[in-house]
Amino acid sequence: MINTNRILKIFLIVAGIAVLTISSGKIFNYSFSSKDTPQNITTVLDNKTSFFPEIAEDFSYYKHDSLQDSYYLYNNSNKLICYLIYTSPYCDQISGFGGTVPFAIIFTPEHKIRELYLLSNSETPSWIDRLESQNFFSSWNGLTCKEASQKQVDAVSGATFTSNAVIQSMNKRLAAYSATKEVEKRKGWFNTLGIILSFIVLIFALFSFVVPQQTNRLRIGLLFASVGILGFWAGDFLSIALLHNWLINGLSIKSQIFVFIVLILSILLPLITNKSFYCQFLCPFGALQELAGKINKKKIVFETNLTKVLKSIKYVFLFVLIILTVVAVDINLEDFEPFSAFKFKFASLAVLILAVFMLFLSIFINKPWCRFFCPTGAFLSMLRGHSSKKTDKKSISISVLLNIVLVLCLGIMIYFNFISREDKDLIQTKPQETIIMSNTLEVIHSRKSVRHFTDEPVTKEQLETLVKAGMAAPSARNLQPWAFVIVTERNQLDALAEALPYAKMLLDAQAAIVVCGDMKKAATDVDSAYWVQDCSAATQNILLAVESMGLGAVWTAAFPYSDRMEPVKEILGLPENIKPLNVIPVGVPTGEDKPKDKWKPENVHWNRW
Repeated sequence: MINTNRILKIFLIVAGIAVLTISSGKIFNYSFSSKDTPQNITTVLDNKTSFFPEIAEDFSYYKHDSLQDSYYLYNNSNKLICYLIYTSPYCDQISGFGGTVPFAIIFTPEHKIRELYLLSNSETPSWIDRLESQNFFSSWNGLTCKEASQKQVDAVSGATFTSNAVIQSMNKRLAAYSATKEVEKRKGWFNTLGIILSFIVLIFALFSFVVPQQTNRLRIGLLFASVGILGFWAGDFLSIALLHNWLINGLSIKSQIFVFIVLILSILLPLITNKSFYCQFLCPFGALQELAGKINKKKIVFETNLTKVLKSIKYVFLFVLIILTVVAVDINLEDFEPFSAFKFKFASLAVLILAVFMLFLSIFINKPWCRFFCPTGAFLSMLRGHSSKKTDKKSISISVLLNIVLVLCLGIMIYFNFISREDKDLIQTKPQETIIMSNTLEVIHSRKSVRHFTDEPVTKEQLETLVKAGMAAPSARNLQPWAFVIVTERNQLDALAEALPYAKMLLDAQAAIVVCGDMKKAATDVDSAYWVQDCSAATQNILLAVESMGLGAVWTAAFPYSDRMEPVKEILGLPENIKPLNVIPVGVPTGEDKPKDKWKPENVHWNRW
């Protein structure tokens, strides 16, 4: 008879993997979705990291360097986009006029400051606007950490408290960051030594697995080595969170070689010997439970039927986690296993409580987490064949086939992680057709701020079409207080680029549309200020029309900043009654700029607040 339980386990594994990959739209970082939409963000974003998609095009996930307390942001191709450090909590005692002024210092991959990103603060908005208009926050842009630390930046009069707080926070945080940079050399040899010791532990574990009787007296050493080196030192262990991340995003073989080899051995060795390898000989939390259990030799023993029921819990737990991963966007799988407690500085309170509770139970019950609750152990045990000698050859063949498929999947993972850059570039540079979209919602959700243009021209007919779309916007009392200046001459585009601090992309754009307000049309008894709303509506129409025509554009503000409005007026010769609201660079996009998913359910309120 074929072992039906074994076949059921095989089916559940395959079904679980299929559901996870289908719900995420990709496998091993390879997207198989045909829709041209942003990739799912697999990293769980919290209040501290929620703005990452705003500052990083094509954002997919981030990594946190605990030594430097810096965040590295990657796109869907595992390419570093930027990295950043926070001034909080390092500078929380530095106050501006309204309190602390927290911000993030964002670096380019070339280790130069890209920008300062202000976080929520209580400063007067007009003061912040004044600082922005005087390019105060961009004073450090383009500098290395060392150069920025040495740069003398003066406070801005009128916002002295606020600007002083930013300067002091900048200097203090960069100093702290530079200090951690000096530790990097120590960090390098520390990590290298950790990897070497980890492989020594692995060799010792393999030897114990092959000849357990001869190494039984040395087991206590293996347990301490697993806990100390694999757990607390290197933090190398298998978990459902890790396996899920590899399944969806692929893995970096270079940085995760040890854990990858452990996974391979944890699949192949049970296939050959039908004995558990990782759980019994390598898992640091399993070793910690076994050490805790030595405190009390008399353990609680459950009756056979109850033991079977308890052992089934981990399988139920595993598939509950799969379901939660599919239906719950904000689930953090690391919080459901105690392994991250070894990184206790960064582990959640729930994980620490779970780890301590399980270690306490281990004093009275033999390895309770491993035997009854561990979803990672459940997954690995499902890969082994049936322990009974009566298992027929057909069941064994199915078991072997499953494991071969899993090994092939790992090989595919390696392929997609090491696919040549030339092949990727070839895929990305494949010619694209310009599509005129007719679906309004598709155009709205595809719209993006385009700052990179090719040298292809924009025709007069296209620009007139865009302005017509602008004039179709709603207008208060139908005053239509707008006027449009279409700029196509290169000398004027370059002059505007030089005068406007946030419109440097005009140097590459082939045209620009300046949306203006006519104060003669807007000046009525009660609603003279509505011209801003009317011209903003016209601007949005233009931006949507740009997207529908396969072009690219970006809104760059002129109003209400006098230092931006005056150069625009002078360069374009605007009459006194005409106020420029914004300048819209227009061109053919290179494809570098991508739309951002800005949907946040927490910003929606039904019927009342």
